[in-house]
Amino acid sequence: MAGAFYSAEVPGPGADWRLLVTDRFLGAFGPATTVSTMSNLWRIAADEALGLDALVAAIPARGVSVVDSYAIAALGRSTTFVVRGAGCADVSVGGRVRRVDARGSEPWYVAELTGVERFALGPLQRSPGDLAQQPGDLPIDGGVVFGPWLGWSAEAAAAPPRSQPTPVQAPAPPMSSLDPNDTNVLGDLGRRAASLRRHRGEPPATAPTPETGTAAAFRLGDREPERVDAPVYVGRQPRSPRITGGILPRLVRVDSPSREVSATHIELRPTNQGLVLTDLESTNGTVVRQPGTGVRRLESGESLPVVPGTLIDIGDGNVIEILAYR
Repeated sequence: MAGAFYSAEVPGPGADWRLLVTDRFLGAFGPATTVSTMSNLWRIAADEALGLDALVAAIPARGVSVVDSYAIAALGRSTTFVVRGAGCADVSVGGRVRRVDARGSEPWYVAELTGVERFALGPLQRSPGDLAQQPGDLPIDGGVVFGPWLGWSAEAAAAPPRSQPTPVQAPAPPMSSLDPNDTNVLGDLGRRAASLRRHRGEPPATAPTPETGTAAAFRLGDREPERVDAPVYVGRQPRSPRITGGILPRLVRVDSPSREVSATHIELRPTNQGLVLTDLESTNGTVVRQPGTGVRRLESGESLPVVPGTLIDIGDGNVIEILAYR
């Protein structure tokens, strides 16, 4: 049966991370995270009307209450991981384990993965081990507790009966197959990235407009520039894979004689903080050149904020240039 679990054996001083569990979100927050911050995060995470973007936005990013390290997982048809500082997620997909970490990216790094079997959230210093629940681990259905890491399994083993630990005050209530070549290699994002997708594909509360969104445009090859004022899906035979509410997405078809371009290859999504590019689990990948950061290949399902001057190569000579809207 699916469920969350954690170890109550804290290995040493400063290792007691704050672990949060609801039916939608799981999170591990660094030892310096205050009780008042955890109380606020619990309230937001337990509110069905609020999504992952609201949860992340509520985490103090500066001042005396700053949370400089955390790892969050949002459960759904796919699993979205948000990591910052010394926080990381060890994730098993198809029997292969990879580590999602920030590698110095600010303010955080986000990855969306499908077919997740197990994961563990916690500090980078956590020793690789078996991601499966062990006999001494404690199950947790919901609440905020202390512990060195937080695990989740789609087929979590039933743990021995144990008394439930008392949650931190709130208003309401190890990797055996790590592939070192499959870790994230990240560049510096250089700016606050976009509002995150809402849990389970929920649409934003309002459609982006010139007043609420950051203006951007794109140009595909020698075509005329087009403004990005709604989600844009680009591919060989694109269609919208997400719920968009009242926002009408734009579908941009490209020629791909050798079929290097997937049917729906990428998404460009405008947000209040900027434009976000997502590789929609394409077959041959997406290559991105950002001004001043060099070239990188997005992993399947990876999201990246992009700025004017960025070039996006999706294959078969199809290159998209991000422009400032004028």
